[in-house]
Amino acid sequence: METDPKQRGVNSPSMQRLHGRSDYAQTGDGGSELDNFHSPPQPPFDSEEMRGTMQAILADNIGNYVVIEFLIGTGEILRKQGMLYLVGRSYVTLYDEPANHFIVCDIFSVKFVYFYMPGERPRYNYNTLPPTSGEPGMGPRPYR
Repeated sequence: METDPKQRGVNSPSMQRLHGRSDYAQTGDGGSELDNFHSPPQPPFDSEEMRGTMQAILADNIGNYVVIEFLIGTGEILRKQGMLYLVGRSYVTLYDEPANHFIVCDIFSVKFVYFYMPGERPRYNYNTLPPTSGEPGMGPRPYR
């Protein structure tokens, strides 16, 4: 059964939950606004040159929970996690539900994407950054 490319992921339980929030609104340009975060309309990736690209694969899976690994520079891998919220030509947007944050990421730095089964989450929160300037309360957590 073929799905309308413009509706990819919209009917997933995660996206329905977000669309049901009182602070969610559809905008006149086809985009959306949630908690003061405006996102443009989801572009279709069904053209011949976009089929099979990372953007098309991610757009087909909007609403899924993912961990994405990004290559920073020549050797550092940085992970971000959240619900796949929107995919553009040069970016991917994740929604970190526990923190109520949106994370906009560079699509061209993506190296690996881990998809989680419904209800499953990673054991570690990859969105928590280590301290960089000695902020109070931001030190490393002791191992138990």
